[in-house]
Amino acid sequence: MSKERKIVIVTGRCSQSKAGFGIRFERHSSTHQWIATWAFPVKEAAAKREGYDKSQIGGSFAIEPTFPGCPHCQGKGFVKCGGCGKVACWNGESQTVTCPWCSQDGCLGGQVEILEAGGDG
Repeated sequence: MSKERKIVIVTGRCSQSKAGFGIRFERHSSTHQWIATWAFPVKEAAAKREGYDKSQIGGSFAIEPTFPGCPHCQGKGFVKCGGCGKVACWNGESQTVTCPWCSQDGCLGGQVEILEAGGDG
């Protein structure tokens, strides 16, 4: 009996260039964790057309060691804005971030528990 993999795409923006990208998350059945495994450039119109914002995923999130990072700046992490709730890449060092979606400045804190996502496949 084969286990069906659950894969979704979360849309983000580069914190430096504001260019769009998608983050591929895979749900691991053994840990019940969403793991970021891949990222790719995507235009926001295409992401909307693909429905990458049509549902939500929740739980705990992690980043696979081989995750390539943001396709625009290679930032290996991501943050969720406390204002607009959208995702942006993160360089892993800065403690303050300016959201590339709504321009709100904020200090890092808390844990991501829910992300807007859509199916892949």
